Amino acid sequence: MDEPSPTVAHSGETVEQKQQRLFAHGRDTDRIAFFSDAVFAIALTLLVLDIKIPDVRHPATQLLPAILDLWPQFLAYALSFAIIALNWVFHHRKFRAIIAYDTGLIWLNFLFLFFVAIVPFPTSLLSEYAPTGRVAIVLYASEVAILSLLQSLLWWYAHHRRLLAKDIDRKLYRYVQRTGLASPLVFVVSIPVALFAPDPVWAMWFWILSWPVSAFVGSIGAKAAVDEPPAGDLKD
Repeated sequence: MDEPSPTVAHSGETVEQKQQRLFAHGRDTDRIAFFSDAVFAIALTLLVLDIKIPDVRHPATQLLPAILDLWPQFLAYALSFAIIALNWVFHHRKFRAIIAYDTGLIWLNFLFLFFVAIVPFPTSLLSEYAPTGRVAIVLYASEVAILSLLQSLLWWYAHHRRLLAKDIDRKLYRYVQRTGLASPLVFVVSIPVALFAPDPVWAMWFWILSWPVSAFVGSIGAKAAVDEPPAGDLKD
């Protein structure tokens, strides 16, 4: 159990106030990161359960075609694996820079992990009903957008509550926030495409734009000189 940081007693302090002072804030975010890693790992593992073993009577001639018929499941698995992996990378990077926590950050992280854990459900819908199922495509696009938006909310909250390392100057904070909002914008725009386009599969092709859009947004301001912060304290 993490020991609360020693602090000077406050005259006239209530039990509730002392509890908040000792336990609602801290500087050791390792347990938050480790717990988050476990949720990511479980979500990645659950994805493969959607790929069912084909039931064939004559394996010698029917097994390979039956496996090839599973391509929607394999495609949905690969897409969701990439989505979860990228979110883990971004989350890992953010928690190198987030060096302190408070109660709000913990619950925001739980909200983010709620949507990480639910990824296998829209993945199953996508593999079963895409490319013609509009609702499945909309739910999947919404899930990916929500994950990215919650990552941005975590980053904003940590900056607003002064939980970031001193290395994170204002320009770097804004650069990370701007690049993090590029991908969810593409998925949000794809929702009306899925709902109103003649063929909802156009929305899935639209998702490919998230990579070039993110690269383009990431190039904006990347060469700007950063502010000179005090000696940094980024975690290894």
